[in-house]
Amino acid sequence: MTKSLCKWKKKDIEKNIHIITQIVVQPRFACKDCARAAHSKGFLCKPTKLSFTQVDKENYD
Repeated sequence: MTKSLCKWKKKDIEKNIHIITQIVVQPRFACKDCARAAHSKGFLCKPTKLSFTQVDKENYD
């Protein structure tokens, strides 16, 4: 099994940026611990399904 994105170090990210772009395209899941996002839950250590609803941006600035 592939190491989860949550465990990747900075050097891993820099070395494999081309792979990461494929993993994070159109994310459907986010990690509950670090908030990293991915298209497949298998790339995250504690995945939760994303819900795409309208968000009031003023509450997050």
